[in-house]
Amino acid sequence: MNYLSSRIIPQYHPVEPNVDRIPYEMIAYWRDIWKYLDPSDTDRIHLRRLCHLFNDSLGPTTESTKGMYTEYPPPNHPSLRSLFDRCKQLFEEDPRKAPTIFFIKEGDHEGGGHCLHIDYPMKIFGAGRNKTILRNTCFSIEGTKEDRKCVVVTGLTVTEWDGCGFNAEDGLSFVCDSVTFTRCTQHGLHAENTKGRLINCVATQCGQDGIYCSWNALIELEGSQTKVHGNVTSGDSDRYTYGLHTDSSSIIHLLSPLTKESVSTNNHNGQNYGTDSYGGGSGCIET
Repeated sequence: MNYLSSRIIPQYHPVEPNVDRIPYEMIAYWRDIWKYLDPSDTDRIHLRRLCHLFNDSLGPTTESTKGMYTEYPPPNHPSLRSLFDRCKQLFEEDPRKAPTIFFIKEGDHEGGGHCLHIDYPMKIFGAGRNKTILRNTCFSIEGTKEDRKCVVVTGLTVTEWDGCGFNAEDGLSFVCDSVTFTRCTQHGLHAENTKGRLINCVATQCGQDGIYCSWNALIELEGSQTKVHGNVTSGDSDRYTYGLHTDSSSIIHLLSPLTKESVSTNNHNGQNYGTDSYGGGSGCIET
């Protein structure tokens, strides 16, 4: 390793006027290496700190990961709830001091039956839906609605929560990308009087609705990996629960070529999709 590192990680020389000693050829080699290694967003931030060569070859920070960040697990917070509560406190004291980017590392993280309350715009990155597992916890999206401000959650699984795995009520809009909601006793995801976008998300094995949209809410679904299946596991067909469910005031939009028939399948008793008829509204589930 010493032999290799001395040849593929050259030391940068001190800056001199009118002298260009940047190792462009080695930067090009490392760009190819990163293509094969495919480091995560968290890894990229840490790698950039190690040396000039890594910083130059990894390129600039993407817009999605610019800002003050923190990660879990950290050394000084015993739980996710503790970390999020502290960040909420910082935001209330001075929004400039609060992290807006959260990296949750690979692992099976036990939430201890506590919900994660989010009330200011932020981005939460897991290591992948099969790598970052949040067990016995949920997301509650709150806060004040703001134009072009939202909560983004990507690359993780929420499971085994006694309630709704993801609940957004009358607060910030949201985007979920490559997130799985599974084995929640109520809905996998519920939106009320807000709007959200789900990209390549999965809702499965939840007790009631896979995705429920109510009280003037709008949810947009897109991505070939979007699936809602195996829900309504409580088996109560009289509750009017479905894989995809809206009330009379709300809408679920599926981006073509997705359809409600292709996305929502094998939910209990064939209850794959449905819209409540009470209230005189025109809620719908449509492509």
